[in-house]
Amino acid sequence: MSLKLKITLWVSAGLMLILFFSFTFVYYMFIRVTTKGELDLLKEKAQTLLLKDLPNHPEYWQDNSQMDELLIPQEVLRYIAPDSKVIHEIYSDTKLLRYAGGYVNKETVTLKTDTDGIFIFIRMPVYKEGHQVATLEIGRSLRRLGEYSNMLISILLLTSTGALILALVGGYFYTNVLFRPLQQLVSTMQNIEKSGSFRHIDLPAKRPNDELTMLGATFNRMIDRLKDMFQKQEQFLADASHELRTPLTIIESYASLLRRWALQDDKLREEALEAIISESAQLKQLTQNLLSLTDTERENCEQGLSFDLLPIARNTAAALQMTSGREIRVACPADLNELAMTGDPYKIKQLLVIFIDNALKYSQEQVELTIRLMENQWVEIKVIDHGIGIAENELPHLFDRFYRTDKARNRKQGGVGLGLAIAQHIVQKHGGHVELQSRLGEGTTAIIQLPKTCQ
Repeated sequence: MSLKLKITLWVSAGLMLILFFSFTFVYYMFIRVTTKGELDLLKEKAQTLLLKDLPNHPEYWQDNSQMDELLIPQEVLRYIAPDSKVIHEIYSDTKLLRYAGGYVNKETVTLKTDTDGIFIFIRMPVYKEGHQVATLEIGRSLRRLGEYSNMLISILLLTSTGALILALVGGYFYTNVLFRPLQQLVSTMQNIEKSGSFRHIDLPAKRPNDELTMLGATFNRMIDRLKDMFQKQEQFLADASHELRTPLTIIESYASLLRRWALQDDKLREEALEAIISESAQLKQLTQNLLSLTDTERENCEQGLSFDLLPIARNTAAALQMTSGREIRVACPADLNELAMTGDPYKIKQLLVIFIDNALKYSQEQVELTIRLMENQWVEIKVIDHGIGIAENELPHLFDRFYRTDKARNRKQGGVGLGLAIAQHIVQKHGGHVELQSRLGEGTTAIIQLPKTCQ
């Protein structure tokens, strides 16, 4: 059974349940209000008869002229002794005689329902000199009310049947309209599964603000993201294959050269071995960067460690200064003696190494590393160099994998174009953002902003 049919049946069943209770309440209130009005009239009539002092005037029953004026069609009047024997009785409807009278010592109301209609009886005690001597009973046949109640039941049944038919038909067409976006979603997903291509759901130009439209829009955004990720993956594989092929080709060429010609030529042999060692190191660095990039994408910062950023920054700068022989100046506010953060201290150190190493590669002057605590409790790190700079049109692509502004120069310096991509992932996993500002011939500034608490 389809979900559309299930919803139609459940809505129809719910509607019928509501109608059943509603119509039952209407019928009950109709009978109650009508019978109450009739009972009030009978009570008034009984009070009027009791004022006639019936125990002292038995002639009223013998001469019916005075009682007949109070007797209307479909009524019965009874005067009942304490032994429940009917002493006097006048009537205008023989159907009421089927119900025997009874002696009571207090006001009593009785409602009888039969196939002929509804019958009501009211009984009141009759007193003489403060003692009860009889019971006055007045009964009335509510034949019209029975007819009206049967008519009301028929109307309610017809209304229920019509409402059920309308609910089934209307519910079917309504669920068709309601489930149209879902049907499009299913159809689109099936086409994607068969063809392997990414497709969108067609959404109306004037989108209603409902959940199904939001579902379609979310699906389209998801498809865009998957398509973008798929394209990036293809590009990544192509770039990685290209980067791996280059050092492997060089190693293979020099190995062949070494085997054929360099065994007797010391200079050629030294050149071949140097090239093989250099390209092997390049290949090793590329492999390590690829693994590091994969690990960075998988890791998260849910279980961040608490650490002090300042010692990590100073130690990293000191180590790079020693290996490069270049000056790296670390600057922070004088009143900032400690900068506690949560996150991955190893990744933060790797982040600093990437940006400081790039600054050392592309500048000859000192490199500046500044750290400060912002007003919004974020940490700002700047790595500033005064080197060759980067063209403005290349800035948006610097964080792309394998992107290099000058491939020949970068290859000579050992870069593979993955450092900034790794750095960006580290920043994103810590809930921060990174930006590069640069001008040709003036240098480059890397601005990193991280929350104190890893998000």
